[in-house]
Amino acid sequence: MAMEAGEAAAAEALEVERAKAGDEAALEALVRRHEGDTYRLCRRMLGDPEEAMEATQDTFLRVVRALPAFRGEASFRTWVLGIAINVCRTRLTSRAWRDRQRWVSLSPAEAERSEEVVPEPSDPRPDPERRAWAAELRRALGTALGKLTREHREVLLLHEMTQLDYEELARVLGVRVGTVKSRMARARAALRVALREVWP
Repeated sequence: MAMEAGEAAAAEALEVERAKAGDEAALEALVRRHEGDTYRLCRRMLGDPEEAMEATQDTFLRVVRALPAFRGEASFRTWVLGIAINVCRTRLTSRAWRDRQRWVSLSPAEAERSEEVVPEPSDPRPDPERRAWAAELRRALGTALGKLTREHREVLLLHEMTQLDYEELARVLGVRVGTVKSRMARARAALRVALREVWP
């Protein structure tokens, strides 16, 4: 398994080098491989599917422009997600966007189309009841996440959606590993408190 991951990383590094040299097929393959994770991250941060699509496109425009400067100190995926975070932050702090800000929408229909922040609970209750319970939990979680600070939401969503380790999270967020660990601990504690307020 580790060998497969290492081989995949080496293959992607070669693909990145080809894309940097102007190989459009290599660039297209990289975009296709990472656009799903990028869109899901933008969707969770921005809340609106159209805005998330625009942010994803903006992310990859920036990736193309910055690709010659990519040195491979982090994985390509980590680098792309870092750019996506910055694009989303810019959108969230812009005056026009702030009026429409919605960080997380976890309706059942949307949750089925994207990765879950919280997995469907394993529960022996009948399917319709379980689905209703899970939908209610997702709504409560969305409300609770909306009560967190931007920094806490970012670290939780990034970790849960991308499974990046603390080192990679630190690179994406542009902070130290210790800062990621403390933000994660505080974010989890704040989420527990917020969830208790909205979930009986």
